Parts: sequence; structure tokens; C-alpha cells
Amino acid sequence: MDTEKDMSRRAFLKDSIFWMMTSDQIRQCVDLAYIEYCYLPCLWGENSGMPQYERQSTGTFADLVRVSSDRGFISTDLGQSVMPHPIAGMKQCIKDLDKAGFTTTEINRLVRDNPAMLIGLND
Repeated sequence: MDTEKDMSRRAFLKDSIFWMMTSDQIRQCVDLAYIEYCYLPCLWGENSGMPQYERQSTGTFADLVRVSSDRGFISTDLGQSVMPHPIAGMKQCIKDLDKAGFTTTEINRLVRDNPAMLIGLND
């Protein structure tokens, strides 16, 4: 197997500002690569350890992820001492996706299957 060639098919958009993108812009990105949907904007803001940023609603987050859940993956970008533990943040994200109507298959794809494929665990 040509690892370099194989990895080139696993491109992803890291540290995207998807929360500032339109649905059409997200669709254009996922035509070229996988997109990282970061949950951190749903946790920062007023009454958080990062109050200087405007909080994104979980509904808006879910709507943006729904644009292309098959070509995306979830991260939290947590780990700051003033914010929730990364595991707690991911659990909350999964609960919010479930409440928003995502299926177990979709959630697994976003938090397990696509990340595993992108780093080559399925090879």
C-alpha cells in the first residue's frame, strides 16, 4: 500500500470556522475534504471560562453538522483549565446531537468512524 497516496485521500479541514460559514460554503468544503465540526463554540461565552466569545446555540451547531454529517467529524478543542474536561464536553455534544434528532449511526460516524478512517485505523 502506498501510504502517502492513501493519506492524500483523507484530507480534512482542520480548525475550520464552520460556525461562520453558510450551508453552501460547507457543502463546497466537503466536496474536497472532510470538515471538523468543533463543539467548543457551544461551551464558551457568558458564564464560562472563555466569556470573551459569543456562544453558539446547540441548535445552530446541529444544523451546521447536518449539512454533511457523512463528510465530517466532531472535536471539542477542550483541554483549557478554565473549561470542561474534554470527555465531559464530548459526552455533552453527543447528548445534544441525540436531542437534535441525529441517529446513533450518524453520531457514531461523526465521533468514531470518520476519525478512525482519517487516521488510518481502518486499514
